[in-house]
Amino acid sequence: MTEQIHEVRQHLFADRYRLSSWLHATNVLARLLRDHIFCTLWLDDQPESFNTLLFDMQEELLWVDVPLNFPQNVRPEWPVTIITSVDGLVSGFRSRIVRVEKDAIVIRYPDALYQLQRRQLYRVPPTVQDPDQVEAYRQGAQMITGRMQDISAGGLRMLSRRPKDFPFQPGERIPQLIFGIRDSAPLRMPAIVRFVDTYATDVSGVILGLAFLDPTAADQEKVAQYVQARDREILRLLSIGLRSSAKAEPVSWTGRIKRWLKT
Repeated sequence: MTEQIHEVRQHLFADRYRLSSWLHATNVLARLLRDHIFCTLWLDDQPESFNTLLFDMQEELLWVDVPLNFPQNVRPEWPVTIITSVDGLVSGFRSRIVRVEKDAIVIRYPDALYQLQRRQLYRVPPTVQDPDQVEAYRQGAQMITGRMQDISAGGLRMLSRRPKDFPFQPGERIPQLIFGIRDSAPLRMPAIVRFVDTYATDVSGVILGLAFLDPTAADQEKVAQYVQARDREILRLLSIGLRSSAKAEPVSWTGRIKRWLKT
């Protein structure tokens, strides 16, 4: 699995996107079933994803179609992740396999369902090939270098080591922030520290939320185009939003599924 897909999956399953109403969550699952909305399924810790459909739900179990080229060695209790798009809302849940039947994978009813709007994905991580180094030139303090964690049209998140002289504070103005994005010379603009999170991979790390201050129209357009391009790449990798245009017909579920896949 690519680093980008991992980032998006982690983004979706944050607590703040968990549906607080289980009735709402049940209605979303019912919508997936009723409208035959394609989903993307992952076997956790496996690189490949699969298109599938939810075609039945009873009490504490869900039935999804066995995808093409689905592995034969899948065992009960294997964790799975399912993500789809419902009315423009990226939706997903985690579950475990109960059994694999001839025409269906039976999974447990999820404990929670998560949703976020597509615009919330507009804070995107760079690819491993994209520039990610950030330099923050401070007023009256040492310059700090770090790595870009993600970026939006309005700012970026940066991981760096804690300053040895003066700690960062929310509201601190950064006279010059220098960073690179794909197909562009390094961008230079002032910024302001919106938040400081001392939780990182080790005790010396710090995560900064930086908002751009008065970027030029040209620089703002470059960042916006990069973010939109990355968002499209991520959604394409996730295969989110695939949906059949075929109308339901009074045929068997197996026949419907084959017809949807051909469509």
